[in-house]
Amino acid sequence: MSVISNFVDQPFDFILGENPQLRWGTSAPDGDAEPFKSLPVGSMYMYAQSATIRKWYTKRANGQRDDDWAMGMHCVQQRVAYSDFTDGGSTSGTLALTETIPVGAWVQRVILQNVTGFTGDTTAVITVGDGSDVDRYNAGTPSVYTTANAIDLGAPSGTQIHTAAATVTLTITGTADFTSISAGNATVRIYYLL
Repeated sequence: MSVISNFVDQPFDFILGENPQLRWGTSAPDGDAEPFKSLPVGSMYMYAQSATIRKWYTKRANGQRDDDWAMGMHCVQQRVAYSDFTDGGSTSGTLALTETIPVGAWVQRVILQNVTGFTGDTTAVITVGDGSDVDRYNAGTPSVYTTANAIDLGAPSGTQIHTAAATVTLTITGTADFTSISAGNATVRIYYLL
């Protein structure tokens, strides 16, 4: 297990008992291991999964189980550009996002922000899936051809609950070969509860 750092301003209150603590480290919460099992309910833990992925957990129960620690609302976010996509050899290009959606997550919504149109072809549409269900996380085929401040990709069309971790896969489709698309970028945000 990695080193867990700690910040405690006032660890004990004579009326309330042991106060919640703020911790951070590079291991996922492990409910039956120290220091996680001994921390009081209400404690917060920041899991530094990588140099760019940070996840906040709050201890909601004291059952010494991993699911004592919940994240609440979380957002997978990544800035993507047309040049990040792999040409599928036809009209579509795909991109697997860096961060996965974990087991137990319930996907709420996907939005795009700060979209610079994916131009060069005559159209460009997007679907957001998990590698096997191409549009699990959105409804329809929203256009990303024009520049927009934000685009709501609609309600998830596939199973929202995750019984296994999933890699998010974006697919952008034009009318000609994918290499016709010569511009475009956007910030993808996938919101889920855990």
